[in-house]
Amino acid sequence: MEKKRESLKLYGSKEGYDAEVLINCRAVLAKDDFVSTGILTYAQGDIMEIELPEYDVFQLGDKAKMTLYTKSGLFVFHTTIVAKEPSSLIVINPPENRKKFSEKREFPRVDVKNKGLILSFQNKNQKEQHTLENPIEFSIQNISVNGLGFSIEDNSMIDGIIQKKCLLHVELDLGFEMPCKLEIIRKEKRDGTYYFGASLESVPAEQSNALRGFILRNQIQTYFEQKRDEEFKKAMEKKSAANQ
Repeated sequence: MEKKRESLKLYGSKEGYDAEVLINCRAVLAKDDFVSTGILTYAQGDIMEIELPEYDVFQLGDKAKMTLYTKSGLFVFHTTIVAKEPSSLIVINPPENRKKFSEKREFPRVDVKNKGLILSFQNKNQKEQHTLENPIEFSIQNISVNGLGFSIEDNSMIDGIIQKKCLLHVELDLGFEMPCKLEIIRKEKRDGTYYFGASLESVPAEQSNALRGFILRNQIQTYFEQKRDEEFKKAMEKKSAANQ
């Protein structure tokens, strides 16, 4: 788990910075006439975590100014409080700050367990769109604002109609219905299922905003789950060492 969390931190860099510049740097968070100083402990995708003693002064939705004092200089940007727990806050890492760094993926991708339906398909060499009388259900494995990975149980029809470059008209169930188009960019067989990687095509702005909110909520939930797993593991290791 420690390796997994460490790998989540890492940024490549366009400007000579990486996540080690940010992690454990001094972070000053200011709102209205109140200023608090803490330590930045996590930065991945759209979110950052700051540990600070006056966390309870900040409320969900508060707008704040963030100043990060790093070995490579000062980073200043405006952010929003999106989650909190004792002694720490989760804030948005805004696009203008993220642009100073590059990640393996351009957009954060989160693992999910949602469903979707394939309503119709269009093969790469055909202009005709084929509507399915019985929509095909699939399981969404991961998703970002520009793509997703999904799986379907193995059957001969799926193998025949869904190929690379195929366009699918689908409906995603993300707690809200999201009709959209997918272009298949990867296909592989995995233990009785087919796994597909696809890009999202022509997503309207309203749906894109809803998708960003869905991804952000899942990012925060995943991070807190990982953090609690690590804390539990450390507590068990400490208890085991004390009993030896």
